[in-house]
Amino acid sequence: MNFNFTPFPVLETERLTLRALNLDDAKAIFGLRTNKEVNEFIDRKRPNNLSEARAFIDRISQLTSNNEGIFWVIESKNNYQLVGTIGLRHFEDEEDYAEIGYELDPSYQQKGYMSEAFEAVLEFGFKEMELKTIEAFTHYNNEASIALLEKQKFILFPDRTDEGFVNNRSYRLEVSK
Repeated sequence: MNFNFTPFPVLETERLTLRALNLDDAKAIFGLRTNKEVNEFIDRKRPNNLSEARAFIDRISQLTSNNEGIFWVIESKNNYQLVGTIGLRHFEDEEDYAEIGYELDPSYQQKGYMSEAFEAVLEFGFKEMELKTIEAFTHYNNEASIALLEKQKFILFPDRTDEGFVNNRSYRLEVSK
């Protein structure tokens, strides 16, 4: 699987633009990645300041330029606000596989925004990248994430583990054969 994310694939939905992350997003990324509600079920290092948020943006940009992952900012077409992020990474050639990760600002939750973004990314992953499997790991208590995955037809794989994250469960979506 050789991907080329140059030029960056901007995805459009009815209410959203999924675009590349850039340094102008540092404040919004800092807010999202330090939000207590967003991080309730995510075990990750949180940025302590804008400098660390910019370093995160640099790492993501490098990942994308090396075609090792792709990370979209979810932006509202209504107000041009960064409302969340979604991305694909951990590509595996043998399985035509990627892992999907996502987060959404709490003030935009329960409004269908993540479902809209998910559908665009899944279509891109399966059609443009020709992936066969997309997997998500989510905390077993994250009911909103589980409901989203089930709505998108992901199936629980109870025997699969997320190395280093004992509370996470695997959900997979495989392209119809």
